[in-house]
This record gives sequence, C-alpha cells and structure tokens, in this order.
Amino acid sequence: MAKHKKKKKGLGGWIKKHKVASTVIVLFLICFLIIAWVIGAIVWGIYHNSIGIVDPDAVDPTSDQVQIAREDQKDDDVINVLLVGSDSRDPNAEMGRSDTMMLVSFNKAKEKATVISFLRDSLVEIDGHGQSKLGHTFAYGGVGLTINTINEQFDLDIQNYIIINFENLVGIIDELGGIQVTLTEEEAEYYRENGMPEIQAGDVTLTGSQALAHARNRSLDNDFGRTRRQRSVLYGIYNKVKQNRDPQTLMSLITYCMGEVSTNMSVTEIYDIATDVLNIDHLKTQQAAIPKDGSYEFGTYDGMSVVELDLDANKEYIQELLY
Repeated sequence: MAKHKKKKKGLGGWIKKHKVASTVIVLFLICFLIIAWVIGAIVWGIYHNSIGIVDPDAVDPTSDQVQIAREDQKDDDVINVLLVGSDSRDPNAEMGRSDTMMLVSFNKAKEKATVISFLRDSLVEIDGHGQSKLGHTFAYGGVGLTINTINEQFDLDIQNYIIINFENLVGIIDELGGIQVTLTEEEAEYYRENGMPEIQAGDVTLTGSQALAHARNRSLDNDFGRTRRQRSVLYGIYNKVKQNRDPQTLMSLITYCMGEVSTNMSVTEIYDIATDVLNIDHLKTQQAAIPKDGSYEFGTYDGMSVVELDLDANKEYIQELLY
C-alpha cells in the first residue's frame, strides 16, 4: 500500500457467535466485562461465528474477518478485554468504522479495574494496510484486526472481545431501572435545549434513551470528551449492578443480555470474572484515554485529520495503569 506524505499542523483545530452479553456487563462495567455486558448492546448478528485465536503466522491481515493472533498473558492476575462499539445510525455500521474502542482490564491481585478509551483517529501502522486511523481497522478486517493492531502498537495481550451496538444500551439500562451519572452545567444546559427539559447538573439518574444520548454526545467538545462520557455511562451501569450482588439476580441479568452482545468468551468465563469483581468490597477503579495528555499532536495524513501520538510514552502509560 503506497504511503502518502504526512503533513503536520500544530495543536488546535480538530480533536459471534457467542451472545454472552450479560456476564460481560458485570465484568466490563467494573472496568472490564462489567462495563461491556451491560452496555453491551452488541450487534451479535455481525458475526455468525466468534473470531478465533490462532498462531501469529496463521493470521491473514487482509482477510475480511482477521483472526486474533495468539499472545501470551503478561500477568496471570490481569484480564484484558476489548469492547468495540458501533452506532447503528450509520448505514454502514455493521462493518463500518468502530465508533468506540475501550480496553476493560481487571487486576485481581491489586483489586483494581481500568477502562481505557482509544481515540479512533489515532494514526497507527495497520498490518497489511499501511498507516491509517485506528478506527478503520474494524472496517478493514473486523474485531480481529482491531485487537491485533492495538496489541502490536501498545504492547498488549488482548485475546477477548465484546462487540456492542449502542442502540441496545437503551433496553439494558432501562432493565436496570436507570443509571446515575454526573453532568456538568454545560452538558445539562445542552440536554435541556435538546429534549430533556428537566435535566440538571450534578448527580442525575438517566433512562436508557437519555444515557444513549449522553454516550453519543460529541457536540460540546471533541473525541476526548465523548469517550469520557461513554466511560461515565459504563461506570454508571457498574455502580447500579454492584448495588445488588445476589448471584441469582446477576445470572438473570446475564440471561437478559445473552442476545445483546457478541463475544468469544463463554458464559462461565464471564460469570467467574463478574463474581470476582463484584465480591471486592473496595474495588479501585480508574479511567483514561489514549493518547494521554502531552503525548500527541493533531495533523493530517492522506487527506485525513488524525492524531499523531508518541507510542513509547503511551505504552509506558498503559503499563502503569494496568499492572
């Protein structure tokens, strides 16, 4: 693939067949599966078979559905899962660009969960396709290529995934009875002007449709702000699930979400992780966005607006967060 000369500009202007969703919600939310499950409105119909894990030499990066390259787990106590989300309002959403890429990580030994958003406009090297935006990997080769690219670029060991469609978020959150998030005055004013006249700043309870609007909101700032709002919705789901740790309730929730997400994880795997997470009384949670502050600049590449990042600085940052 021919490379195009890159033009830089300064800072400014821009910036399945496993339908095991329920458990994932619990896990992802926590920062790992909990968030994914609940939020998990996955377009399980995108894949009729889950993407397999194969030896790196057996991966064809130009395939329509790239397989996941096997990676050794870096730490037995740390589980990493990638949540990939798309917006069904896009007519090409099923195999279009990924709207959301979040790493949900659970460190059992340190009793901490981490959610990291990867900006879709990050300029990266994609095996078999040259340089392009990270968000394009899903269109090029599905979730397998997205995972392989993130692993290669950021020295990670992701092997599991959850694909979601944010439209399905509505039913899941309503099933929970709504979730609580914290809104800024600017956000509350924006929502009051756009169909939510009663919304106030501070801690508020959102219905499924309101939470969806919040997760989609990119009108007030940029992609950093949008991914922050998505993470706040995930934590809202996690906190609501955590209020009731009853195993029967958890399994009921898992059952409800079975048809809402697509993943290569088994129900047993997800349930085990979810219960580990929910059994921690004082789980430490943290969230972040990649690239981190001070490690990127805005630019253009091949006619696209992109985020050019310092890979080494971001690799180090991710390792500090997860381990």
